[in-house]
Amino acid sequence: MSEKKTKAQSFVSPKGAFRYPALVKPDFGTKDYPKENGEYKVALILTEEEAAPLIEKLTPLFEEAISEGQEKFKELKVEQRKKLKELKVNDLYSTEYDKETEEATGNLIFKFAMQASGKSAKDGSQWNRKPALFDSKGKPLVGVENIWGGTVGKVSFEAAPYFIAGTGAAGLKLRLSAAQIIDLVAGGNKSAEGYGFGEEDGYEAEQPVFKDESTGGANGDQEDF
Repeated sequence: MSEKKTKAQSFVSPKGAFRYPALVKPDFGTKDYPKENGEYKVALILTEEEAAPLIEKLTPLFEEAISEGQEKFKELKVEQRKKLKELKVNDLYSTEYDKETEEATGNLIFKFAMQASGKSAKDGSQWNRKPALFDSKGKPLVGVENIWGGTVGKVSFEAAPYFIAGTGAAGLKLRLSAAQIIDLVAGGNKSAEGYGFGEEDGYEAEQPVFKDESTGGANGDQEDF
């Protein structure tokens, strides 16, 4: 087996539209498909052009992850290898299709996830975590009860290789760390831009959603696009 192991690396995605976000409260799945530990997640929709810089950065890591998966697959017991036949490669992203025409829209979908809770392997203690959320100015986001699909933002994440021996699958996991909300959609309402409104001179409402006195940023020392 190769001694080389791909380490997780941190990135910040380009700006895109969120789909099925669970960023404020974790998703516990359904009765048939429960997620006992809960999961924070978001899918990011990008055009092929917007996604190109991200794909360029992630592709070498993805290829290394598949190479490592091939090595680990060879180490499985012969009975299991015969049953699985070959390594299953999980794609880095998926293509978006129009539900009516079933034609490709030209958009790509990247999925990010974070396990919300678990137990320490070392001492069995319970741990909990959630993604950090920031507003468009890099200030901590407070007071928001819902972040709906259609919200525009960026995702901070770690890209880490994985291999699942039971299914013989390998790929690159995009582990959610934080999200920056640039254009919030909450409560099922569209943004002003979604209704066709732009900025005008005149009355400006106070914005209690964001905590002005806080400091901090979404990007840190991670690689941005």
